[in-house]
Parts: sequence; structure tokens; C-alpha cells
Amino acid sequence: MVSRVAHVVLLVLAFAVAAPELASAQTPPADVSGGQGQAPPKRGGFLEMLFGPSLLRPFRPEPGPGNGFLPPPQLAPPQPAEPPVPTVEILPKDKNAKKILVIGDFVAGGLAWGLDQMFADETKLAVVDDSNTNSGLVRAEFYDWNAELPKILNDQRPDIIVVALGANDRQQMRIGKDRIAPHSDTWEATYVARVKGIADTLKVYGRPFFWVSAPPMRLAAAGRDMVYLNAFFTDAVEEAGGHFVDIWNGFTSDEGNYISSGPDVDGQLRALRAADGINFTRAGRLKLAFYVEREIRRQTGIGAGAVDLLTSTNQNSQIEVGPDGKKRLVGPVISLTDPRPGASDALAGAPDPLPEVAREEETPQYRMIVKGAALPTVAGRADDFTWPPPATPAAAPAGSPQAAN
Repeated sequence: MVSRVAHVVLLVLAFAVAAPELASAQTPPADVSGGQGQAPPKRGGFLEMLFGPSLLRPFRPEPGPGNGFLPPPQLAPPQPAEPPVPTVEILPKDKNAKKILVIGDFVAGGLAWGLDQMFADETKLAVVDDSNTNSGLVRAEFYDWNAELPKILNDQRPDIIVVALGANDRQQMRIGKDRIAPHSDTWEATYVARVKGIADTLKVYGRPFFWVSAPPMRLAAAGRDMVYLNAFFTDAVEEAGGHFVDIWNGFTSDEGNYISSGPDVDGQLRALRAADGINFTRAGRLKLAFYVEREIRRQTGIGAGAVDLLTSTNQNSQIEVGPDGKKRLVGPVISLTDPRPGASDALAGAPDPLPEVAREEETPQYRMIVKGAALPTVAGRADDFTWPPPATPAAAPAGSPQAAN
């Protein structure tokens, strides 16, 4: 039995030694014609000589139903790049152009750019961007809008004010050394007071103002917080006589959910929000400005030659905070005794004037200028229209100076 096994082993070893020579004998001669495009064939090993090449290849089942293997993924064809949003060349503004002041956070900055595009061809309307990207109404220690707004209004003297705040306010509030959590009673009461402070300043300033709603966010919790803040804005703006511009539906689906793409101002499907789900693309900024511009025109009538429909307010007036803490619009120093040009010197509601006592010392100038009486006529002068005319004076005696003339 042992000798038989040894015999088989020796036979296998002998075949292994002879395999390379057998393979070389079957290999066709190399090409000596100088061709460079044909590679020499690859020699097989011992196991390939025993079992054949087909049994040594890796098993690659063909894709198909029922064999447990999925077909390789099919790559979608590349989509064409979205065409860039066209921008409009902004015409030089008139030196007496009405000012539209935009204040707020990063949403206000994008809105100011959009409004500048909307009013690009109107030389009598100028947009002033006074936004602060990282600001809000929560972190007053970083930027206090209630303290800064009167200074901005006194410096810029705008005719219309647009406010966009709230997108940065989903955070704790610092009051002294305490950190107040959002949605708590203290946080809410303080936030509402700050919102009303802004609205009250704009009410005292006396110019039309528009408060833009906080936009929807991709994160569901952030979107709910924006709805929560918009309720505070609506109430405060209505109490102060301002206009609340709700842009929510322009950036949500029919079901009220956040959308990143949608129709732009021209009805073309475009990306409206950035990849972070917070910021706006150029098309989104223009759509944001579209809603605000439409409301401004509707409420004030500005543009298209109707700029003068804005109510007139003395541009030298300033907002000041009195000793009682209340804000007042203080005008320039004027005389209390000099009437305005063309105005009557009679006080409204005053009693009828007493009869004027005739004075013998009245001069002709006083009677003509003050009382409007005509000057006495001089006989024979060009303005003497008495009829019949007076008799011709007698001739002067000869030799007198009058006769010589």
C-alpha cells in the first residue's frame, strides 16, 4: 500500500518537472518581424496544466433575477448646469433720491441686494444696506439694535425702512450672568420687549416701515422656531402701524414644507436656497425682494413717477430719548413768532379783532401799505380821473418866471 502511494507521488513530481517544457513546446515562436503591438502569450502554471484554464478563473455570475446578485448601478447622465441668474446694471442715483433703508441680519443683506436689483432703473430710489450679518435680537451684547437704530435713522434719514430679523435668534439669551433658554417665559418676555422697542422707534420716526417675516428652514426644528418668532413680529408691527410682509409661502410647498428649489420671479424653476438650508441663492434673494418691493409699492405708491406720494416729514428731525425713557421726534429749532411764508398772522379760533381807532397821525404810506387805501389824488396829475376835469389855470402875467417857461 505504501509503495503504491509513493509511486503516485513520484509520478506527480515527474509530471510537474516536465510541465514547463511541455508548455514551452506548445508556445508559438516569438514574432521577429519587429512588430511592437503584440505581447508574448502568458504561460500557465502547474495547476492550470492539470485542470485547465477555465476551472481556475474566478466565478462571476451573470446578473439576473433569482440568482441573488444585483446589476451594477447605472449612473445618471450629467444634468446641464443651471443658467446663471441675470443681473441688472444699476443706474446712477439722483442726489435727492428717496432712501430705502434695509436693516437686520444676513437675510436683510441678501434682501438689500435684491431690492437694489429691483429698483436698478429708478434713479429717484436708492437702497441703503445697513444690515449686520451675525446680529439679531437675542445677543444684544454683540449688537444692540434698540440702541443703534436711532443713531442709524438720524444719520441716514431714510424715507422707507425695511427690517429682517430673527434668523439668528435660535439661541440662549444672556441677561447679566444668567443664560436664559429659548422658549422660556423670561426669554419670551425679553424678546417681545426688544421687538416692540424696534417697532416703537420706527413708529416715532414716522416713516413707512416694513417688517419681513423670518424664512422657513430645512431643519424642522428651526422652521418651527421661525413660525414661533413670526407671531411676535406680526403683533408688534400691527400695533406700531407698520406693514408685515409674509414671504413664507414663497419658499414652501403647497403643504407648507420647506423647498430648496421652486419658481423664481420669472416663473423659471431654480434653486432658491443654498445647500445649508438656511441662506438664499441669487434667485432666492430676488424672489425675497419681489415680495417686499410689491408691498412697498402697494402701500406707498413710490416709483413710476409717483415718488411724491410719500408723506412729507422734515428731514432735519431727529429721534431723541427723553428723561422719562420715551422716544420723541425732535425737529429743528424754529422761531415761534415768525409765521410761515404765505400764512396768515391770525390765530385759529381767536375772537374778532376790535375796531381800529382812527389815528390822525397816519401817513399816506401807512394807509396804502397796511390798510390798502389809495393815495389822495393830485389835481391835474396823470392819475387824476375826476370828471369833469378841472378848469385850465389862468395864464401867468408877462415877464414872470412861469411865462418864461
